[in-house]
Amino acid sequence: MIKSIFFALAILLATFSTSSAQTPQKRFEEANNLFGQSKYTEAARTYQQLIDEGYTPASLYFNAGNAWYKAGKLGMAVYNYEKALQSSPNNKAVKHNLSVAHQKVEGYVEELPLVFFQQWWLTLRQLHSPNGWAIGAVIFFWLLIAGITVNSFLPGLHKSWLRWANYVAGFLVVLYFSMAINTYSSATNHSSGIIMVQNKAKSAPDENSRDVFEVGEGMKVHVTDATNDFCKIELADGNSGWINCAAIKRL
Repeated sequence: MIKSIFFALAILLATFSTSSAQTPQKRFEEANNLFGQSKYTEAARTYQQLIDEGYTPASLYFNAGNAWYKAGKLGMAVYNYEKALQSSPNNKAVKHNLSVAHQKVEGYVEELPLVFFQQWWLTLRQLHSPNGWAIGAVIFFWLLIAGITVNSFLPGLHKSWLRWANYVAGFLVVLYFSMAINTYSSATNHSSGIIMVQNKAKSAPDENSRDVFEVGEGMKVHVTDATNDFCKIELADGNSGWINCAAIKRL
């Protein structure tokens, strides 16, 4: 009886040790090894499992995009490159690989390039997460309150630097609060998506309606309206039509 108990405990410990050994980092390295062995589909699935579990660094999306591209899944490749750019908008390697993937997208319509101040805005947004911006707004708000309190209750203290410090704190409160709202809105806005399966866009949300144009796998679209089954999409060139929502993976 005692031997059986010890044997069962040993099995449990061995199982626990094995599962503990499979840390996210080790699974990431395992996927890298699979990629190096040209086992692209297995590597892509391992990367994607990590992403689905909530691990979202740009490097993970980038590697997943590379693996899906090599595995011939253009839609998933473009999707992961786009997600990598959301985290790291100035990453040249991601931009290059996304450009290469776009060349294989049938009927690809290039989006208008961002002007310099839009690029600056994207870079600024990446400084903090929505929570980070919100926490900063709260900190600078209390600093502003403290500065105003000192000015109000210590009238003999007339320091120009304190007045300017209050102005700066007030500006930072507005900036951080605005950025918290903007980054949260951007993170929860899923109006853009990637076509996963080549489709024909319809003139109405009906399978029997007229075909208006074709959208290839990997095409980025903007969803402007939706019914239970159909989504109205718009391309970068302004063309719009309806396709089955199941064909779109939202960003």
